[in-house]
Amino acid sequence: MKSTELSIPFKILHRLVILFVIVAILLPFYWIGIMSVTPQRHIAGQAIPSMIPRDVSFIGFAQVLGITEVTGQGARAALMFRRSLWNSIVVASVSTFLALILGTLGAYALSRLKFPGKKASYVAILGSRLLAQITLAVPMFTIFRQFGILDTYLPLIIMNTSFCMAWVTLIMNNYFDMIDSDMESAARVDGCTRFGAFWRVLLPMARPGIISVMLISFLFAWGEFLYALLFTSSMAARTMPVVLSMFLGQFAIEYRMLASGIILGVLPPVILALLFQRFIVSGLTQGGLKG
Repeated sequence: MKSTELSIPFKILHRLVILFVIVAILLPFYWIGIMSVTPQRHIAGQAIPSMIPRDVSFIGFAQVLGITEVTGQGARAALMFRRSLWNSIVVASVSTFLALILGTLGAYALSRLKFPGKKASYVAILGSRLLAQITLAVPMFTIFRQFGILDTYLPLIIMNTSFCMAWVTLIMNNYFDMIDSDMESAARVDGCTRFGAFWRVLLPMARPGIISVMLISFLFAWGEFLYALLFTSSMAARTMPVVLSMFLGQFAIEYRMLASGIILGVLPPVILALLFQRFIVSGLTQGGLKG
C-alpha cells in the first residue's frame, strides 16, 4: 500500500518535470515565431514580450529573402541574408564532406593499423577537442592574411574541417573497435584488398555512426560564428549566423527581421535532425562506448 501511495506522487512529479522541460524548450521557439509575424511597434520597448500575435504579417520573411525592399537600419543585413544562406550551405557541406572522409580514414587507421606513434596520435586528436576556438583565431588570421584568402570560403572550410575531423575520428574509431575484425579478415580471405574490405564490409556496418557524425559536423559548421565573423568581411563569404547578428544595431534591433531570419536559418538543421534522429542517437550511443 505504501509503495502505491509513493508511486502516484512520483508519477505526477515525473510528468510535471517532463512538462516543464518541454515548455522550457518550446517556449523560445514559440516566442521567436510570434516576433517574426508581429510588427516592430508591438515589440520594441516592451519589458515583457507579447505571447499573443498582433497585426500578423509575414512581410519579415519577404524582407530577409530579398523579395520586399528594406529601408533603414536592417537594409544591409537583409540584402546579405539570402546570399549568406548559400554561403552557409557551401561551407557546411564541403567541411562536412572533407571531415567525414579524412576523419573516417583516420579512425580506421587508429582502429585497425599498427604504426609508430599511434597512441600519441590518438591523444593529440583528443587534445585538439579541448582547445577553445579563440586560441587559434589570431595565428590563423595572420596565416590566412599572408596567403591572401581572407573573405573567401577557404579559411572557413579549413577551420570547420579541422574541428569536425577530430570529432569524426574519435567517434568512428570507437565504432570500428566494436566491429569484429574477423569479418574484415574473412573478406580479405575471399579476395578483397584492405580498402575493399573497408569499403564493402566496415562502412556498411558503421552506417549509423557515419550518418550521426555527418549530421553533427554539418550542424557545427552551419552554426559556427567566431571564425565566420573574423575571417569574412563582405557578402562574398559571410555566413548566416554573422549576418543575423547584423540585425542587432547600435541604437535599435530589427526584431521581426531578426526572428524571421532565425527561423529560416534554423529550419535546415532542424529538418535534418528530425529526419535522421534515430541515427544520431544510435550512432552516438554506440560510438561513445569502447568495445
